Amino acid sequence: MGVKAHSGVSIQNQHSPAGVIIFGDGDCARRIEANLNDLGVDAWLSSLAQPATSSEAGDTAGCPMHSVLIDCHGFAGKFDLQLKQGDALLRKTASAIVVAEDHRARANFAPYGLDPGPHVRDISALEKQLNQDSVDALFGADDRIVFLCGWQVGSHPTVASRMLDCCLELQLRSEWHTYFLTGNLKVAAQGAEERYQAAKRAGTVFSKFTNTYPVINRLDDGRYRISYEDEITRSPFQLTADWIVVDERITPDHKLIGVADKLKIEVDDAGFAQNDNVRRLSNATNRRGVFVAGGSRGILSKTEQLADADQVSLRVMAFLNGSDDLSLMKAEIDRGRCARCLTCHRLCPHLAIEIGQHMAVATEACLGCGICVAACPACAIDMPGFPMGNAVASLMSQQEGEDGGKQPFRVVVFGCARSSGPAHQSLGLMGHVLPMGIQYVEVPCGGSVSNNHLLAAFAAGAEGVMLCTCHTDNCKSGLGNQLARKRAEGAKQALKSAGIEDERLVVTSLAANMGNAFYRQVNDFIDRIKVLSAP
Repeated sequence: MGVKAHSGVSIQNQHSPAGVIIFGDGDCARRIEANLNDLGVDAWLSSLAQPATSSEAGDTAGCPMHSVLIDCHGFAGKFDLQLKQGDALLRKTASAIVVAEDHRARANFAPYGLDPGPHVRDISALEKQLNQDSVDALFGADDRIVFLCGWQVGSHPTVASRMLDCCLELQLRSEWHTYFLTGNLKVAAQGAEERYQAAKRAGTVFSKFTNTYPVINRLDDGRYRISYEDEITRSPFQLTADWIVVDERITPDHKLIGVADKLKIEVDDAGFAQNDNVRRLSNATNRRGVFVAGGSRGILSKTEQLADADQVSLRVMAFLNGSDDLSLMKAEIDRGRCARCLTCHRLCPHLAIEIGQHMAVATEACLGCGICVAACPACAIDMPGFPMGNAVASLMSQQEGEDGGKQPFRVVVFGCARSSGPAHQSLGLMGHVLPMGIQYVEVPCGGSVSNNHLLAAFAAGAEGVMLCTCHTDNCKSGLGNQLARKRAEGAKQALKSAGIEDERLVVTSLAANMGNAFYRQVNDFIDRIKVLSAP
């Protein structure tokens, strides 16, 4: 039953059995809903769009109810969401969340000095007419149709591919003539190069401009004169266009930033809810149980969005079935030592720290990066199986030398399990063997290594310490590699204060497939340590 609040807003508690909530109302979102429902999962759509105006009502029939995400609490497995639909406030629980809102297309009229009009179309409008088979009523016999793509503003390969599709379809109808005037034509989209060649063979005239672009003037009869100079022959040309079709700029939906903020998921510089972090591709976010798909995570074609819908459906099922990296170590907080300074809460990239009567780690949300372990000033956080303490302590032991005697470890290499870990494991396959005196310590993330860990290695007898992290922007924990570098700088200052050369501590970055680079980095570092240690 709904309850009337003092503000006149109806509040309805709908704590139905937790399923999957999907934000979006396009083909991608509907495909995800259908996939999950077919697999026996209770999935439902919640459109992020604003309520339609009366003039748009006809376009929204059959769409999910429009809603606004007000707040989100909880963790993977049990998210508690507050939504607003009209005057009603709804409370829903969900085991998982998928953000699959379509991106938005904005016509590029301004870069060409054009205004929308009877003889100027954007590519989306033309696609709609082609789908409705009403294009014959639009164009006259022998009309010249000019496509403008990527002049001052570069066109995305997906948009260029759509324009090539339409151009080819029109050119294959013998009653029309097509022209494609482009800046840097990007044909990286699958099949785009083939469509470009097919359009040329069918008779489309292609002209490319790199420095000086054509001048477009509107004629009295509504057509357009396009004047330009051929960049190869330097000859002037004029083309009278009956119709002009412009490309589009693809941007995230303007409501996506707000939803990402409420869900506490990261966005890239363009505003899409996923960056190019290879550790999160595809569909994952910094929060376990929250996924992104389709136009919410980047510029994808319609075919790619449907494929992405199938892919994220599998990822969601893996999460619901408990088969998505649940073998990872989980952090634990010692209540007796915790000072409630909230450092762990501020730094956790996965929002896995609960603030209650006692600080606690939500194991459902923890991805075992170890950043909180390294950051806790009271050393109140531990992770069972975390190798750091035992590994550093073992530096005090002796290792069998080639001459049968004993020799101490000389160099410690802390390596991220996701980057230098695979690189280290591949050395044997490449025929490489690390020199004697190397202690390799695999850690869950570069951000799990603290100043104390680095300095403890020196205190235990190491003559050099190397910290290997993921490349910038490719840390699964987001800022783990940045924290590693910051902490290493602090450790270097401590070494200087103790009269020890700070060159004995280095931070490098690697990818998982860089076994040879890892081997070279370690050997180069050992050579530097030998020089520093020479009498």
